[in-house]
Amino acid sequence: MSLMYPTIFASSIKGLGRNTKIGGSILVMAIIGGALCTPLMGYISETTDSMAFAMTIPLIAYLYIFYYSFNR
Repeated sequence: MSLMYPTIFASSIKGLGRNTKIGGSILVMAIIGGALCTPLMGYISETTDSMAFAMTIPLIAYLYIFYYSFNR
């Protein structure tokens, strides 16, 4: 995942023109998803006793990334 970040960052701010600085800032702030998704996964796995069900959280994130990459 850490190897993908530079590519995602460069691809995301490409073509923003004068909005490159704000776009880059928003993208850096989006890293908070890792701080929110992990506790959410822990909560779901503890309440449902199923780590497999908790893995739906990263699945949703990856599906959104897939959608974004093809509709950009």
